[in-house]
Amino acid sequence: MKKILVPIDGSKHADLAMEKAKEFAEMFGSSIVLLHVNDFHQHMFNYNAGVEEHFIELFDQMSDNILEEGAKKLAKLGGRVETVKLEGGVATKIIDYANVNDFDLVIIGSHGKGALHNFLMGSVAHKIIMHVNKPVLVVRDPNPQDIRQKKK
Repeated sequence: MKKILVPIDGSKHADLAMEKAKEFAEMFGSSIVLLHVNDFHQHMFNYNAGVEEHFIELFDQMSDNILEEGAKKLAKLGGRVETVKLEGGVATKIIDYANVNDFDLVIIGSHGKGALHNFLMGSVAHKIIMHVNKPVLVVRDPNPQDIRQKKK
């Protein structure tokens, strides 16, 4: 196993995916590519060039921060960690990137930061499982909080 793709979004589930990728990398000497997809257009409701430009800069910085934090968590692996930032629809970009590049495994968290992140499995993870032509490992929280407990 030479190369592992780990899509990250700054969520605890992405952290779990990175931890699992680190285990594999240490075991097999693999390299890891951390991928963050910036989909800032989903947050735009009214077109205003000045506002959009400001948000582009903010989301770009957020992407950089997420990738830098991810790389720090895997710093022990040295030069075997690469970061990639893409822009567009999250699931589509991850699927396309995974399918056209030489990866042996994709490791993704079961949920991301989406509004319905507690609903069964995240929609991005589900799409990746269905459409990536590489093996996919979905990592989930071994101690998830019960949603019913939050309502009390």
